[in-house]
Amino acid sequence: MLRISKNGQQDQALFYKGDIEEQTELLQATESVMELLDSNEILKGEASQPTLWHTDLHMGNIFVASDEYSRIVSLIDLQSISVLPAFLQAQWPVFLKPPQNYDYEKGIFEVKLRDDFDTLDEDGKMLAMREWSQVKLAKAYEISTLLEDKPAHRAMNVPRVFRELFLRCGEVSEIGVLPLRACLIELFQNWSDLGFSGECPLSFTQEQVDTHDRQFSEYQAWYKIQVLAQECLDTDAEGWVAPGLDVNEKRTQNEELLTMYIESVAGQKSAEEARAIWPFPVKAGV
Repeated sequence: MLRISKNGQQDQALFYKGDIEEQTELLQATESVMELLDSNEILKGEASQPTLWHTDLHMGNIFVASDEYSRIVSLIDLQSISVLPAFLQAQWPVFLKPPQNYDYEKGIFEVKLRDDFDTLDEDGKMLAMREWSQVKLAKAYEISTLLEDKPAHRAMNVPRVFRELFLRCGEVSEIGVLPLRACLIELFQNWSDLGFSGECPLSFTQEQVDTHDRQFSEYQAWYKIQVLAQECLDTDAEGWVAPGLDVNEKRTQNEELLTMYIESVAGQKSAEEARAIWPFPVKAGV
């Protein structure tokens, strides 16, 4: 709330973010839910066990032996590690998680290429192969965790909305109200099914839900582009490039992906609007 008051009104160009008053009210509503979490049946016991976990485990933070790439010699970026309830900690490492725009299904089964793979064009096949490879990695990690660390596996299967509730609180000053409001609406609509007893402190009318759905679709469109660019370029939100990769090649790929995106939304968005949404700018002449 202090950060919101200091940052002031944010740019509203890409999607609805809410004003300072709305952002503050939403965080106050979230506080009323937070006070009830310790009595939630789903979160009692093992799911809330204090846990130490490296929550930013990507390739840039893992050092391996130069003569044996499968042997880890060091992990870095530990300065922000903390002890938190297991359901907030247990998660896929960045490089092993399912693609965020993919409808990942948990369970023990073989991951196959999409059924229409043979009908796709070359660009579509490239994206499908990349997705298939990433889903296989995620599935391997899921099954390995089930076999080797059952408490972590159970913590990872706590309903997503609880973890999202905490994550989205910290993003209100930058991203706005929509992701957090989506969590609160989900809690309101599924209160008893999510392990709560008693009356829900939240309240949303159907008109408010309908308005949120319209606004949230704009945010989702923006978010999907951010994720698509990061996954296709093997990077993160800050544009990190792994050691050993050609930075200039990544810049070229970024330019090509942006061109493809501009072409794909022609008639819906102008080239300037598409560039504003794209997370990694293309410099003139690059």
